[in-house]
Amino acid sequence: MDALLEQAQQLQRAGQPEEAASICRTLLAADPNDVSARLQLARSEAAGGQLHAAVEHLDRLLALQPAHAQALHELALVLWSLGQTPEALAQIRQACGLEPQATEIWNNLGGLLEQLGRLDEAIDAYRRAVDLSPSLAIPHFNLGDALRKATRLEEATSELRLAATLDPDLQEAWAALGACLLARGQAASAAGPLRRAVVLRPEDAMACRHYGDALLVLGQRDQALPLYEQAARLDAQSVEAWYGRGRVLAAAGRIVEAIEAFRRGTTIDPHHVPSLHEQGKALFDLGCVEQAIPLLRQAAETAAEEDRTTALLNLAVITPGSPDEDNRSILRARRAWGQLFPSTPPRSWASPRTAGPMRVGYCSSFFAGANWMKPVWALINHHDREQFQLFLFSDGPADQIRFGYQPHPSDRFLDVSSLSNDEAAACIAAQELDLLVDLNGYSAPERLPLYTLRPAPILVGWFNMYATSGLDCYDYLIGDPHVIPEREEPYYTERILRLPHSYLTFEVYHPTPDVAPPPILTTGQLTLGCLASQYKITDQVISTWAEILQRSPGARMLIRNSRLDRPEHQRHLCDRCAACGIPRERLLLEGGAEHLAFLGTYNRVDIALDPFPYSGGTTTMEALWQGVPVVTFDGDRWASRTSVSLLRAAGLDEYIGRDRQDYAEICVRLASSPATAAKLQAFRAGIRERLRASPVCDAAALAQGMEELYRQIRAERAR
Repeated sequence: MDALLEQAQQLQRAGQPEEAASICRTLLAADPNDVSARLQLARSEAAGGQLHAAVEHLDRLLALQPAHAQALHELALVLWSLGQTPEALAQIRQACGLEPQATEIWNNLGGLLEQLGRLDEAIDAYRRAVDLSPSLAIPHFNLGDALRKATRLEEATSELRLAATLDPDLQEAWAALGACLLARGQAASAAGPLRRAVVLRPEDAMACRHYGDALLVLGQRDQALPLYEQAARLDAQSVEAWYGRGRVLAAAGRIVEAIEAFRRGTTIDPHHVPSLHEQGKALFDLGCVEQAIPLLRQAAETAAEEDRTTALLNLAVITPGSPDEDNRSILRARRAWGQLFPSTPPRSWASPRTAGPMRVGYCSSFFAGANWMKPVWALINHHDREQFQLFLFSDGPADQIRFGYQPHPSDRFLDVSSLSNDEAAACIAAQELDLLVDLNGYSAPERLPLYTLRPAPILVGWFNMYATSGLDCYDYLIGDPHVIPEREEPYYTERILRLPHSYLTFEVYHPTPDVAPPPILTTGQLTLGCLASQYKITDQVISTWAEILQRSPGARMLIRNSRLDRPEHQRHLCDRCAACGIPRERLLLEGGAEHLAFLGTYNRVDIALDPFPYSGGTTTMEALWQGVPVVTFDGDRWASRTSVSLLRAAGLDEYIGRDRQDYAEICVRLASSPATAAKLQAFRAGIRERLRASPVCDAAALAQGMEELYRQIRAERAR
């Protein structure tokens, strides 16, 4: 009899439950009260999927021996498989009471409790199993994984590491250990266990994804991408796998492919906040602002409170450049983010100085960007150092500044790049400034919370804000009459001050190519051009350019920016243009270049077209300096009037349209006029002298105007 029972057990272990059951039935025919045969028959029936038959046999066994712990345990497992979890829990608890030293029973009690969501009780059960059999890997793994799910990550790490040590082939332990370390922010430590988990079981989609996550954090994008692709192949419904793939592609600058990956994720889960957010960012990057804003809003509305910050920040950054928005929605977007960073109570400052130079600080993350800093150095280099002592707070060392800045012995340059916002605020406060000017705005949003700490008695925004900050901490915002008309002041949280001419008055300190003759003289064809960032080229911009080209059959369009380095990005832009009626042969598309070579592109452009509603600042200055007139129009917000400010100060009003339609009419007239070639030749011949003689390049007047505003501010605060 014992030999037959052992044979049945071997058959079941060999995956032959029906043959095992047949032997047990033979044994029971001879002795219906054979408890061992009845228990083995129940196991064989369960292994063969005959769960109700297994329950029947276990009930008959327990009728004979009600205190049979193993039968109660087996019954609990079968009831669990049948979804009868309350009944299963009652049976397995009874088994634990009868057999308190049985590791397997405590381990399975933990699993049942975990499935019921009773994680703390499950952890206690698993811990009992570990105490009973400390050398077994499975109980340590189960305990560690439950602790991980309970976010008790330090305890979980120890248990999972022990489980993997006890059984180096236990793939689940390596995978969970890697996931745990990743959740603790220890990507470098997580990579090894996750690599081991993938080697042991390449078909584990989650382990592949987590390994990809670790490598992405470590900057190993090329190695991470195939892991995400493998995870997506193994589990096409894994939102996280598509999201991870999108993140790698976006980080590698493969934006079109990234958008498709994020779209796959949001098709699976339309409410997956990270995919919504990253898809919105990627669409914005390619100029599809009209599509990006709704996705970012959905992400902000759907996200948990602690995850809303990034989506709200991107809305605050992007909204001023969307043609579907206005001053009211810009204010709303920036207030929504700004409210996450309420200003600290004002510090106790000494009364404003009335003797000695005024102490003025300038904060920038971009002092080394010579092409961007033209207005900044124009102001700083012409400051009256007898009346003003300057403090430059830079996110980079002074030796990075190659062009522009003309140091003065009284200036103080402080590199704050290694300082947190709290530390930088303390550093600034220690200088006892009279006034601090933020030159970054939303171009370095990670630094905006610094100003909420009120590191100076007066905080001013200038140069790079192009809309309200939406924050309570800024006292003043400096623009000019063109970019901020009085009627729009209610849409600003700051008090508005205005310079008499362009707030972007500039001087050119960095090398530039010589002005060349207009290309129309040699090509016989008018070349329109735009060298703005791709994110400024919205659908509305393309639609307007299409109208211009359709009405100007002899013209072509040159678009150049760093996003067009990739062929698929060029195809994406071509598709958008084709949808508006611009054929590929009318377009010249080029990627980025070193700055001097990039400026040389203007030698192949006759007329520059300003994007909208996010108009050019640096690109407009550079186009004019290279002898290329810029066509723009008077928009409905600060961001859409920057070029207007520069052109008016340069005396080039003829290139400013009243509205978008007038903008198109100016371009069409230039394209169709026989006199345009001669006009452009004359424009280029004298443009730099004309600019230098105009207010747009009168840096001394800029400094005088700004200094007068600073004195006005100090006088107001002294009252």
